[in-house]
Amino acid sequence: MILVTMVVALTFSQLSITNIKVEGSGEPSSSNSNETLFNTSSILSGRYSSYINEHEGNLHVGADIIFENMEEIVTDPSFLDSYDGQTVVRVEPNEEVTFQLQAPADALYTIGLTYLSDDQNVLPAQAQMTLNGELPFYELRNLTFESKWKSPETVPLDKYGNEIVPQPIKAKEWQTKFIGDSSYRISDPFLIELNRGENEITLRMIEGSLLISTITLSSHKELPSYESAQVEGDQFILIQGQDIAYRSDSSIRPGALFNVDLTPYRSDKRVLNYLDDNSFKRAGHRVTYEFEVEESGYYYLGLNYRQNAKADFPVFMNIHINDKIPFEEFKNYPFNYNTRFTNTTVRDLGTNEKIPVYLEEGSHTISFTISLDYVKPTIEAVERLINEIQFLSLEITNLAGPNADRHRDINVEEFIPGVTDQLVAWADEMNLLYENLRVHNPNVTEIGAFASLNIAETQLRSLADEIDKLVVRKNELSTGTNSITAYLGNLIMEINDNGFALDQFYFYQDESDIPERAGFIQRQFSSIERLVMSFTNQDYSVDNVNPDNLQVWINRPRQYIEIIQQLIDEQFTPETGIEVDISIMPDQNKLILANAAGEAPDVAVGVNYALPFEIAIRGALQDLTEFDDFDEVKERFPAGLHVPATVKDGIYALPDTKNFWVLFYRTDILESLELPVPETIDEVRTYLPELQRRGMNFFYPTAGMPGLKLFAGTMPIIYQNGGRFYGENIGRTTLNENAAIEGMRQLTDLFTIYNIPYDVPSFYQQFRDGSLPIGISDYFMYNLILNAAPEIANSWDIALMPGIENEDGEIERWSAGGAESNIIFNDTEKSDEAWEFLKWWSSTEVQIAFGNILQTTYGEEYIWNTANMEAYAGLPWITSHKEIILAQTEWVTEVPRVPGSYMLERELSNAYNSIILDGVNLRTAIDLASKRINRETARKLEEFGYIRDGEVIQHYPNPEISND
Repeated sequence: MILVTMVVALTFSQLSITNIKVEGSGEPSSSNSNETLFNTSSILSGRYSSYINEHEGNLHVGADIIFENMEEIVTDPSFLDSYDGQTVVRVEPNEEVTFQLQAPADALYTIGLTYLSDDQNVLPAQAQMTLNGELPFYELRNLTFESKWKSPETVPLDKYGNEIVPQPIKAKEWQTKFIGDSSYRISDPFLIELNRGENEITLRMIEGSLLISTITLSSHKELPSYESAQVEGDQFILIQGQDIAYRSDSSIRPGALFNVDLTPYRSDKRVLNYLDDNSFKRAGHRVTYEFEVEESGYYYLGLNYRQNAKADFPVFMNIHINDKIPFEEFKNYPFNYNTRFTNTTVRDLGTNEKIPVYLEEGSHTISFTISLDYVKPTIEAVERLINEIQFLSLEITNLAGPNADRHRDINVEEFIPGVTDQLVAWADEMNLLYENLRVHNPNVTEIGAFASLNIAETQLRSLADEIDKLVVRKNELSTGTNSITAYLGNLIMEINDNGFALDQFYFYQDESDIPERAGFIQRQFSSIERLVMSFTNQDYSVDNVNPDNLQVWINRPRQYIEIIQQLIDEQFTPETGIEVDISIMPDQNKLILANAAGEAPDVAVGVNYALPFEIAIRGALQDLTEFDDFDEVKERFPAGLHVPATVKDGIYALPDTKNFWVLFYRTDILESLELPVPETIDEVRTYLPELQRRGMNFFYPTAGMPGLKLFAGTMPIIYQNGGRFYGENIGRTTLNENAAIEGMRQLTDLFTIYNIPYDVPSFYQQFRDGSLPIGISDYFMYNLILNAAPEIANSWDIALMPGIENEDGEIERWSAGGAESNIIFNDTEKSDEAWEFLKWWSSTEVQIAFGNILQTTYGEEYIWNTANMEAYAGLPWITSHKEIILAQTEWVTEVPRVPGSYMLERELSNAYNSIILDGVNLRTAIDLASKRINRETARKLEEFGYIRDGEVIQHYPNPEISND
């Protein structure tokens, strides 16, 4: 028995020191967990819900206080500007402006800004607000000021006569917004305590720019209940869901479905006929419609909608008439789960009485805003549970180490008194959360949308029943895709998905005017009609082509294709006279077979960056260096991205998109630990003891590659040490030379000596929960964290990839960057036209236009990662992130794709695994890998005619050298 100093309190938020006994432990140890473990509960406790609980009760009850004279309240006159003859304040990115506001009394106020965004930025403006030099609560770190987007007057058609989603137009109109939660978990604006007299409010712009004309201090206003009224008359006002006047997010869009229940409907063409629930789904999303009333009177409001995002649970909506919620009943109105489009009338949920709305004759607007007010307590409780469970998991790791011995018994209850009761308490709380949600749909036995709560509860009870196995089962708490925190994290993501589809809505007085659904016979006829049409030529099919036109296969989804086709029709064809047929690529891996069968296109766009070599080495691709202006076009892209497409002296592809690898880090955690952003791998190593002492760690990309460790994971540290995989020629690998061996040693030492995790199923999840607050990852992780981790917005950032300092004092930050490429087939009779198309498509102007249209139309998750660096600088990415990525691009290169390079990648991965998992000597592993690589390289060189009977006929040059 050995004494160990540590006890964790039942709440796991406050820890104390006590001597206790642990069976089978090794050396005596002591640690103060308050000092060694980072607990994100400080963020949770600093949220608005805690703030308002402490300040509730002292509400401002007077009239609104409006500050219109900006000269009198702004502290720095340099921010003053003139707009349409009005003096306003203009704040640009990274600027900080302070206003001095006089409050009549110590009270809680809502703070409204009348603002306008007059730039062309697709992203909403973002700012941070402080009050009298302090941040009253966490949510003020990230405030969002949306732009208004309006629909164009006409709907565009593609070349087949189908309606396509029009690009919305940014409306440069003043709007007033009261400061509120950017994640829209609550609909009401923040109540912020101001002192009597002068208060300083400071806005620091994070993204975008704002013009501010007015600041308003107001009070919280209660909504009245509706009054019953007799609805008489025969007026009927119909508004189509796709006819959106304004939207709060450019990506909210109409969609097209072949559904006979929707209007309009055509069986032969795609027509926009509903509000797309794949776009109208986030809390705070708002759509506004305009309509005319011919006769004043009372009306009922009905909708034909579909809500299949939350199984057995409603999506809640705030309904505004003329920019105001008229009744309490129109706030957080529930729309129940329906997998098919269903007609409903807005009713009083208590009495089931239809709610009458009085409308004056004339023009009106109605808005629908998705809300989360009723599930906010659940979200915050789940986030707290994630934090506490993660905290317990870290304590168990401190007790048993990262790799618990399954044959060693540890009395966890003795080490952490009350842990069994705590697991049961968490399970009981999850059960209570679930039961509280059932009030919104008491007619079902189970709510499918919150099944993750039940799974997590069951898992916790199972752990409590076998508490002695908790150490070996600790991964079920917070590590892996099936852990409790993973289920809870996924639940938060699912809660934020509130997809709501709207076919049409209507104000009516006579119920008989409500449109009826299609009957059985009509449905069956429509199905047969669609079946017959499926045997005819399909839009964008490889079979639906004109042999006189340039044939382009594109490896992209339909929404990308429609935008590209539109750009071709509007720009490329009128400018060049070249007609183009675009087809959706059926399978990029069959391009070699298609070429052999004489069915290959003239151009293929968006193929994997490693594929051009496989086709070019077989003589099937056009050498782009043969075109006179290739050298000029080549400069659009990072030089390292041309390496994989180089075969001997030719280059056979143009980069289309690029990947990037950067350092992701949690700013809140690193700031709390007083750790600067690391510049080198050496600095990362020095951070590891500090992180690991707190139960945290560093993520390296190979940990996220479950099988084969790709070049993107194994190459960087080797290259940063000056190593390469081939010499002047590729006949023999240089993997076993000193520089490469040193790079491999430093890479594997991170895992074998410095104990960073070897296998991480989800860096995304562990970055969110704080257990891996720093690590290296790529574009796909960036997009995921940016768009699917709203709870840590403004609490993370990116930096240059940490590298190795060379003899000259320069930090080498080499990383991979290949993504997708564009190629021209060799047997085309339209090579000049194909080259004109590739030049046009890769040009700066077209890439910027495409990226802007794509993101404006389909949302922030459709950020376009063009390989054209000048174009990338003009795309709507977060400015500070874009600067980091552009700087990292200077260090982007790729491992050459040459005969046998697949064996290099495989054997490098095998050597890495054998060193880390099996403890094989590094030089032994590298020597064995080198022999296998050289043997396979020789075999492939013989296959392609560079070696005959063991004699070198012609050397195959290293593409890296030829591209230097």
